[in-house]
Amino acid sequence: MRYQERATPVRGTVLWQRASDGAPGGTPIVPDGCVDLVWDGRRLFVAGPDTAVRWHQGRAGTTYVGLRFSGGVGPALLGVPAGDLRDRTPNLDELWPAREVRVLSERVEAAPSAMLESWALERAARHPLATRSTPSGYGC
Repeated sequence: MRYQERATPVRGTVLWQRASDGAPGGTPIVPDGCVDLVWDGRRLFVAGPDTAVRWHQGRAGTTYVGLRFSGGVGPALLGVPAGDLRDRTPNLDELWPAREVRVLSERVEAAPSAMLESWALERAARHPLATRSTPSGYGC
């Protein structure tokens, strides 16, 4: 498994990428209090804040690209309360209107990292309070 991350211009938001090797048993996901918006090459989904370690079994060769939001930024930008996402991993189309998800998915499919970061910048510009007092950097 390969993993890398970097801060984005949106305060409290990190862009990350992980390539899955399909390891038997999966990859542990440790609770961090964050909300992530993730693209797996086929769909967008939201990983809510977890209260316990869970295991993710990815397909070998899948590259995941995501935005990790800390300090309340994710719920504000996604428009979904964190409590509604706790210990859940819903597809984005379960949370948003299908047309909005389709448009964003098409953008992200073309250039995952660039388009996710662009989306975060657009949303933050419309919701400036979401990122005003959020700590920057890594971690949640």
